Amino acid sequence: MSRSVCVLLALLAALIAPLPLMAHGGGVAQITDAPAGPYRVFAWTSPDPWRAGEDAHVTVAVTRVEADQTFPITDAQVTLRLFWDPQPDQPLTLQATPVSAVAAGFYEVDHTLPHDGLWRVEVTVQGNEGAGSVSFVMQAAPATTNNWFVWAGGALALLAVIGFLFGARKRSGARAVSMQRATSSSVVQE
Repeated sequence: MSRSVCVLLALLAALIAPLPLMAHGGGVAQITDAPAGPYRVFAWTSPDPWRAGEDAHVTVAVTRVEADQTFPITDAQVTLRLFWDPQPDQPLTLQATPVSAVAAGFYEVDHTLPHDGLWRVEVTVQGNEGAGSVSFVMQAAPATTNNWFVWAGGALALLAVIGFLFGARKRSGARAVSMQRATSSSVVQE
């Protein structure tokens, strides 16, 4: 691979790397192996931080420990209630859905946050063995506006780099052709 292509790929990787991943699951651990009735609950949130006007994602894992073995709970009803600090009497109630058969015991929910500020998230698990709840607190940042000037500037910079790399390649190709002609003409004169 030529040096120009390597530099171009490195620049593209540097531009893409900071972008947040939008895949489901994972995120920042909020609850780790907490008892909720007969169950053990884990919860992760993304993005970090939550932001008003954008989707907030919560992944919940529900397990049961029996005789020193952990079993995923695949038939639970997982409900999240989000209490906004200024209006705690009006929670958002969301039903989490199972992720897939491959990720047994995992449930997830996405919801666009209407406000910034402090949110208390209550996770309730109900299943054949009983019910239980755990909670955690999240701080949602204010909504942001997309700064199109930054994006446009980045795009122009990328185009300038690409133009420079291809221009350098053309110049080196033209130099090689002129050197070849010079070498050919000096061989003919001898």
